Amino acid sequence: MDSWRGGYSVAYATNGNDGLQKTKDIVPDIIITDIMMPGMDGLELCRKIRSNKAINHIPIIIVTAKVSEQERIEGFEAGADAYLTKPFSMDELRTIIEQLINRQNSLRNKFSEKTTSNKKEEKEMELTDAERRFLAKTVDYIYLLLDKQQLDVNTLAEKLCMSSRQFHRKIVTLTGNSPATFIMKIKMKRARYLLETNSKLSADEIAFRCGFEHTSSFYHAFRKTYGYTPKEIRRGV
Repeated sequence: MDSWRGGYSVAYATNGNDGLQKTKDIVPDIIITDIMMPGMDGLELCRKIRSNKAINHIPIIIVTAKVSEQERIEGFEAGADAYLTKPFSMDELRTIIEQLINRQNSLRNKFSEKTTSNKKEEKEMELTDAERRFLAKTVDYIYLLLDKQQLDVNTLAEKLCMSSRQFHRKIVTLTGNSPATFIMKIKMKRARYLLETNSKLSADEIAFRCGFEHTSSFYHAFRKTYGYTPKEIRRGV
């Protein structure tokens, strides 16, 4: 892996198969691929990446010497985000990279803001179907593991058939939160729902159902998230 002027670290692959494996290992912020490669061409590489839930969120730039309208359509159908026609300048490449990364950062920031303001639905409209399915499946497994008292980041990653590194990179890319922070937000949402809808449950029981060993830790996390204690929420503050 080399450093590229402009602040980017670059990993190189000799062919499509090598590129796919390195993508799985590194989970980069962006992929640049030639359309003509030995073993696996750029379009097939796009399809393989888009079919893999651990890496299908990564923006892809296809580089080609000549592209017809039909080839451009095939590339976008395969999952490419941008085309770059040879010869091109480094400034042109840098601009496209910055636009795609800024788009990812913008979505990430909006998710964080709207999650805290209960407007997640607006953000979800900006996600791809694959990204929505991934987040929904992640939340489902968080609840499942909470019920079994088995929730931790490594176990969650295993349930999603991903390595801990892949899971971390994907969650950070999509939400702007670390896995631990994302899990905590889901725990807090469940706690608030239980406090507001089930008056028979004590604070200790709710803390246990939300994966806390100690009620004091639950109170601290809840107040940090909402600015109120569980008792104040229950009183309708």
